[in-house]
Amino acid sequence: MADFETIINDAIAAQEIPGCALAATSRDGSFTYSKAFGSTSMNPSSAKPMDLNTMMWVASCTKLMTALCAMQLIERGHITLNEPVYTHIPELESLNVLTGFTDAGVPIEEKHKTPITIRLLLTHSSGLTYEGMHPKTLAWLKYHGKKMNASPTVVERFVAPLVFEPGESWAYGPGVDYAGLLVERISGLTLEEYMKKNLWGPLGITDVTFFPSTRPHLQERMAEMSGRGEDGKLSVHEGKMPFVDEKGGEVTGCMGGQGSFTCAKEYIKVLKGVLDCDAGGEGKVLSKESLEVFFKPQLGEGSRAMLNAVVQDDAANNAMGGTPKHVAKDYALGGLVMMDDAPDGKKAGTMLWGGYPNLIWWIDRKTGLAGVYAGQVVPPGDAICGKLMRKWEEGCYEMFEKHRESKSKL
Repeated sequence: MADFETIINDAIAAQEIPGCALAATSRDGSFTYSKAFGSTSMNPSSAKPMDLNTMMWVASCTKLMTALCAMQLIERGHITLNEPVYTHIPELESLNVLTGFTDAGVPIEEKHKTPITIRLLLTHSSGLTYEGMHPKTLAWLKYHGKKMNASPTVVERFVAPLVFEPGESWAYGPGVDYAGLLVERISGLTLEEYMKKNLWGPLGITDVTFFPSTRPHLQERMAEMSGRGEDGKLSVHEGKMPFVDEKGGEVTGCMGGQGSFTCAKEYIKVLKGVLDCDAGGEGKVLSKESLEVFFKPQLGEGSRAMLNAVVQDDAANNAMGGTPKHVAKDYALGGLVMMDDAPDGKKAGTMLWGGYPNLIWWIDRKTGLAGVYAGQVVPPGDAICGKLMRKWEEGCYEMFEKHRESKSKL
């Protein structure tokens, strides 16, 4: 048994996590790993064995899929990286920048001057932010006597002011949700319909949806969410989640930054599909030329500095891939990119990101290896889950190296 498997099983025995599902693949498909551990819930009466088909809310792992779809539209000439998106999303043009507050606490808002583009939306440098994740928007909500918005569609939910002039800094937010809306308005399809036709279908993915209520057989396989309390103990999470509206019902719009549900067995096909693009040829989700753009660092100096400052926080770093803090980062169109090699084996240029309930994926084009850790534990950036993810990634590279050595001896 690999060391990381022992560590994960020990964590389950200690009730530090209920379970998780892991999957990895090499570009040529000669190396694969897939295994599930533990159960789907901390509640013994409803728990089932975790498996690779266990459905989960994958949250911000949705962003990679949406970004791939947006890149397809760029590749097909429907929009460019640098043109304003206001022709298709006029709602964004009216958003102001929240520049500060008066001594009396009154918000100061100004019209933004730099146009918002698809490049800025995909790289979290548009000025948009999730309301609950930025002190400016929290203060703005408090001043207006508002709760965090849980409306059921993108344009109704994400209406807070920008927190900086587009392109000048970095803040995690709903830019990719708006990129999904852009895909819808250009294609004339819902994001789910577009992904079925242009991403999920070509990659052989069937068990995925933005609307679990429409797929009861998938809903039956859903893991329960677990929450870690301040005492460190885990229990079934009873709180409201971002994938519901203010009444607790299913949202009605496809949230391209956070809204999909799938399983490890299917999500690894997305990562393999990206690796396959390097081979070029017909039938790939992106051309090799588009893939180069997709992985290219995109941030300006101010945005890059802020991103690297954000990941110095332990919880934020865990949620954003858990790479060593000294390794320089940038952001590409599909996720965070490492500018240097990491000790666990990841090479410079590796792209990675995660999902709210402590999921993490990575794509290492230089090594030709991609993988995912999938679980359902909140809050995001959990230290215990982060430790398990790092052990899994390190162990995966060790297995892959042994695989390559054995191949070379044949």
